[in-house]
Amino acid sequence: MPRYCKAYKLEDLRKFSGWADAALEAEKELNDDSIVYIQEDLTVTKNCLDLDNKDDFIFDKVTPEWETFSKEDLSFAVPDWEEESRINREKLKELEEKEKQEKAGQEAGA
Repeated sequence: MPRYCKAYKLEDLRKFSGWADAALEAEKELNDDSIVYIQEDLTVTKNCLDLDNKDDFIFDKVTPEWETFSKEDLSFAVPDWEEESRINREKLKELEEKEKQEKAGQEAGA
């Protein structure tokens, strides 16, 4: 099953007060402009997809402070896919209804 992740510039994650003490060795080879990924479990990787490669992990010390920083400062949140789908189905239904009404109005005016 696919996992959600979101891309960030490393400089934004380095603003976390506990970053320097918790970052893994692989993080040190990256610069502030490097793009990294917060995974849905709040670990951070260099790669979005290959989570079997432990060398891609640059931060894995998930603490309550990191969770708060990720959510509040970085606006990280895993989407509620069911809710998103429900909203999109409702919008689609509204559009279909509007198209029917417009078509009926055109046919009545013709």
